[in-house]
This record gives sequence, structure tokens and C-alpha cells, in this order.
Amino acid sequence: MKHCSRCAQDFACGPDNTRGKCWCEDLPAIAPSADIGDCLCPTCLKAEIESRKSAGSERRALVEGEDYTREGPAIVFTARYHLRRGYCCGNGCRHCPYGDKRGQRGGRA
Repeated sequence: MKHCSRCAQDFACGPDNTRGKCWCEDLPAIAPSADIGDCLCPTCLKAEIESRKSAGSERRALVEGEDYTREGPAIVFTARYHLRRGYCCGNGCRHCPYGDKRGQRGGRA
């Protein structure tokens, strides 16, 4: 059992006996944040993901070295950029943190 760092609700964390994986593995991976101490409960984690998706829709300038690197004429997005975006685009990106779930919005590695 864990204690949600946002709402203080107790919740189960870790692999279950039927699927062998944690419930959070079915949600999009998100980059760590300083305002999130430890794990979030299902309700708070889903709200955080939606909040980041909404904030991500506001365009901001990409930062070289943080969001991408250059390889000749190519731009290679970083894992941090992909996590901030919140889903796999399905293009087989080199640093995709979503594993083999190509093209599935909300996939998690």
C-alpha cells in the first residue's frame, strides 16, 4: 500500500497477481515533477496526466539539448520531450520511452 502524495488517499501499488503489472503501467508515462513527492493514486495520476496534456497544447519553443539534438540535417527528439508530449507518435523514434506501443496514445513502456 502507498499513500498518495497529493490527496493522502491510500492505494495499492505494484504488480497484481492476475496481470503481473501495476495499474499505472496502463497510463502514459510522465516526467517526474518537483511538486509530486512519491506515487499518486489513480485519480490524482489521471488528473496530472490530463493537466499536462492541456498544458502541452500551449506551444512553447523547443530547447536544443533538452528537447532535441541535431544529427546533421536531422532533429532527434529526446525521451524527456516524448514524456512531456505524453504519447507515442508511432514513428519509431530512437528515444521513445513508450516501448513497442507505437501509435497508441497513452501507451506505456
